[in-house]
Amino acid sequence: MKNSVKITKEQLIEMLKNWNFGSQPASISYVTNPKLNAEGTKKFGQITKVALVGGMIGYSYESAVNNQLEREQKEREFLAQSLWNGKGKRINNALSTHIEKNTFYLTYKAQQTFKSYYFDSALTLIAYNMIKMFFPPNKPTNQGTETAVYHREISIDNVRKLKFKKMTYIISQ
Repeated sequence: MKNSVKITKEQLIEMLKNWNFGSQPASISYVTNPKLNAEGTKKFGQITKVALVGGMIGYSYESAVNNQLEREQKEREFLAQSLWNGKGKRINNALSTHIEKNTFYLTYKAQQTFKSYYFDSALTLIAYNMIKMFFPPNKPTNQGTETAVYHREISIDNVRKLKFKKMTYIISQ
């Protein structure tokens, strides 16, 4: 793969701690175990999601919501809540940490899903239209905007690839 480099999770954390690129478009590949409602858990058990998404790293959530409010001719009055009920700390606009768990999170503004696949515990592919009704709602309700700003914090442990500024970082597990 042209313009790619393998890095460890620790190197990714250090790179994000020293983030000085401002807001940058990026693509992120990750693997997670999304939560389902009780009915979905009963039907599918624990599922695994493999996704490739596009978004902005190093952006200011508060500014993005306030800019959206302004576009909608509303008052710029949004203040972001503390992370994880005060248990989180924003290191910068690209990285946050959960103080009690001592875990790090890549912060990004979700803009586009290029690909996503869902699997059950037997690695059987589950079509999104079969499973989407079992996900809890995830549309922000406190922004006051008509068009939501999709802010995400994804555990560094789940990130497999990160591409920005024409460089692909492959994170070794």
